[in-house]
Amino acid sequence: MTTQANGFLATGYFYDFLAYSGDQPTWAPTWGFVTSTTKDPDTSNADVFPRGESPMFRFGGSFGGWRYGAAAYGGDPDDNGNVGPAVNDYSSFAGVFGTGVYVTGVAGTSTNGVGVYGQTGDIPPPVPNMSPAAVVGLANPGNGVVGVSTGGTAVWGVTYQGDGVVAESSIGRGVVGSSYFNCGVAGYSNRNFGVLGQSGDSGVQGVSLSPGPTPADLPIAGVFGTSAPNVGVLGTSAQSVGVAGISDALFGVYGRSNKNYAGFFEGNLFVRDAIFAGTKDAIVPFPDGSKRLLHCMESPEHWFEDFGAARLKRGRAMVKLDVDFAKVIKRGDYKVFLTPEGDCRGLYVRKSAASFEVREFAGGKSSVAFSYRIVGRRKDIRDHRRFAKFDVPVPTPAPRARRPSLTRAAFIADLERQARARATPSMRRSDREAAATPPAPARLIPGGRPPARRR
Repeated sequence: MTTQANGFLATGYFYDFLAYSGDQPTWAPTWGFVTSTTKDPDTSNADVFPRGESPMFRFGGSFGGWRYGAAAYGGDPDDNGNVGPAVNDYSSFAGVFGTGVYVTGVAGTSTNGVGVYGQTGDIPPPVPNMSPAAVVGLANPGNGVVGVSTGGTAVWGVTYQGDGVVAESSIGRGVVGSSYFNCGVAGYSNRNFGVLGQSGDSGVQGVSLSPGPTPADLPIAGVFGTSAPNVGVLGTSAQSVGVAGISDALFGVYGRSNKNYAGFFEGNLFVRDAIFAGTKDAIVPFPDGSKRLLHCMESPEHWFEDFGAARLKRGRAMVKLDVDFAKVIKRGDYKVFLTPEGDCRGLYVRKSAASFEVREFAGGKSSVAFSYRIVGRRKDIRDHRRFAKFDVPVPTPAPRARRPSLTRAAFIADLERQARARATPSMRRSDREAAATPPAPARLIPGGRPPARRR
């Protein structure tokens, strides 16, 4: 071991190792300690590490301690001389402890590999060969990564071209959000979906308090909302549609109730095309305060009808069709039903396109009053068939075909396949180099197992 003006030099058989404090006698030298395999490292434009030959030793340094293996702080202390925040149950004992007041406590960076790797448990779960990551956390059992905040965001993901946060699971949930007073999961977007759910099963499932009924004959849904005491799915809008349902083959909106009405509309109902129903009823209030049902008359053809009253004068009366009524029926294609309201010989009609004449039988000259009912074919209905068969059954939803869950091995294999498809040549080269590196020894420092830690 020799000393120099700016460090300590250990001369080896093949390599020299230098404890190098920098070559400028200033108040803040560049390095406090450096391991290098060259006697004269290139210190020009060096930021954190001196530029030199690739290190040929396995470990640059090995440290052991009962409380901390290595402890370091960066930056200036605060006004009270503290170099970082107070330690807690997680940071009071650690293999490596880094802290700071105005700087990052511990930073891990990598060009082609993992920046920071964290593991809990003796045997980590199988790790798919995925793309390099800034942070990788493995646990068996336990949580891989945990973020906690008292006033800000616990976990924040930002990306400019990819996904901000991706969560995958083979058996459990990909993402779980929970909140006592606010949204469990919230999604926002300026140009696209705030929340997108895609799955071989239901894409998005929402449960309020406790699940409601789940019929086995309903198909898998893009959005599945359920609740035992509350509304399963609620849609509102101030200026547009509250809930919209669209389908190319089946129902746009499907409703079913086991004990009550399948649909309830509070307000006017507008239907642009046909309505198909078994019966059509009207709910009418009665003087006793109850409501009673009245039923519609049905016909094998489409008719409009109008009613009126008139009186004969010397046995005759001319009645003009209502102008607006005449516009919506086929011209001249209507029926007139007469009811005399007094004694006469009988009444008959002579029709024209815009009016009809009522006469008394046998040239009678009475002035009896009468009422009439006019029934005309709808002008806007064409190609109508009487008693058209409705023999196409209402399409029932397909049975719920739940996709079997992947095993852990199959799930990891699928992730590795996706990662290989996204891998760049430099990433594949880094993987080959990592696989060719011999494994590290089990222990860095000889000795027995350290005693249980004390506080």
